[in-house]
Amino acid sequence: MDNTRPTVTQETSYRYVDKSSGRELTFSPKPDEAMVTFQGPVEEGDLSTVIFDPAVLSVREGYSSDRGVAVYMRPGRDMDAARASLASQPKVANSMPVLVDEYDQPRYFLPDEFTVQFKPDIDKARAKQIIQDHGSSIVVEQRTPGYYTLSIPLGRALFQTIREFSELDEVLFAEPSEVSFDSADAHIPGNPDFDKLWGLHNTGQTVNGVTGISGVDINCTGAWAVTKGHPDVIITIIDDGADMDHDDLKTNLLPRGSENWNFADDNSPVPEDCNGHGTHVAGTAVAAENATGVIGVAPECRLMPLRVDLSTGMNQNRADAINYVTAHASANPNRRYVINCSWGMNGDHAGVRTAIQNAVSSNVIVVSTAGNKNRSTDNIPHYPSCYPEVIAVAALRSDNVKEKDSNYGTTVDVAAPGDHVWSSWLKNGHRFQSGTSSAAPHVAGVAALVWSRDFSLTNQQVRAIIESTCANIDASNPDFIGMLGHGRVNAFSAVSST
Repeated sequence: MDNTRPTVTQETSYRYVDKSSGRELTFSPKPDEAMVTFQGPVEEGDLSTVIFDPAVLSVREGYSSDRGVAVYMRPGRDMDAARASLASQPKVANSMPVLVDEYDQPRYFLPDEFTVQFKPDIDKARAKQIIQDHGSSIVVEQRTPGYYTLSIPLGRALFQTIREFSELDEVLFAEPSEVSFDSADAHIPGNPDFDKLWGLHNTGQTVNGVTGISGVDINCTGAWAVTKGHPDVIITIIDDGADMDHDDLKTNLLPRGSENWNFADDNSPVPEDCNGHGTHVAGTAVAAENATGVIGVAPECRLMPLRVDLSTGMNQNRADAINYVTAHASANPNRRYVINCSWGMNGDHAGVRTAIQNAVSSNVIVVSTAGNKNRSTDNIPHYPSCYPEVIAVAALRSDNVKEKDSNYGTTVDVAAPGDHVWSSWLKNGHRFQSGTSSAAPHVAGVAALVWSRDFSLTNQQVRAIIESTCANIDASNPDFIGMLGHGRVNAFSAVSST
């Protein structure tokens, strides 16, 4: 990755046409927040220098050592003056306002780089020549063929450059290079195996101080009498990675060989989890049946954890990971692949959207969280779950009521247990976690069980079976009728209908 950043010009027209959808996108600047990029890696001393600039209040969302940092501006400070002050600092490369989209969501675009996906018939030599001819250079050659993160040509501006590249016949789409900060759709209420797993088998037991209602579960015990999964059904957890040595997970790990399963901006090919989120999600979906820990919904399927950065990660890297699964599926026609995305993005992203469309077209199932803002996704879409190709999952409590923070809306497809969910954690540990991040892997596991029963099913048939066998939950959620999808998934009914 080339860390040398060109000096770019400021602009006031924040718009471009998303060539992949044909939509014209227009953004407005936030008056109090800016995206700042640095020359070279960012260290704590560099951050301190920026924070003590009189124009800046504090680091807002966090920072990525390779890519940039979002900062608050002091209240009442003129943005142009603040950016001029930042530009005087030797380590600062460029800055631009954080932008707001049509749904009033902040978008963290980097001012000096963008992404381009060339059409499939454009080979690498031709793509590189086009890039050079337009005065740009490659920042990152993404792992998806023909997909590049590029620098803005010296003296040009971000949206101006995107518009120019979008007009080229050879380009499938061009869009800003975007960071998603703290995008794991989860929150953790505390900590204190099978009696704790009310989502799999609810007898009305009390879990973490909460008493459930018998039968409010996905009926895994019934499903397991039919199938516990098949090792050629692969559950891909695209997340913060996984604890590769965890007793719950290591038995079911798909052999990695020399393949690089790390799509974050660091160098190790091993998708080791440093935060716990990905390990927790993986445990719910596919933890093995053994004498310790928890058991997952599909305990005899296999796990492929792909690491992305859910704290300050680039959306194009998530697109790479999804495209990687699609390539795996094409290379292994005797396997079936289910992707779980327990995370969100601030807005629509052509790279991720196109990757999901290609995956589903290649017979891959994609499951995603509905998000944890307790709001309607019809008013403010949650991405990627609002893409129609995705199975969007809301979260339920053990009494059949919507979990307090779970989103809802007509873009939600199904609901699943997502409150006080006990699952795997780092260093062979376990922890409770709530939110749609915990609900989605229940559904990914059910999809894997259905496919394990019949490999001849298409992904659309598997989805239809899951949705048509849900338990109606309207009576428990009178304020959300029609807003929690087809209801609570039922693993036993689904595999019995296969």
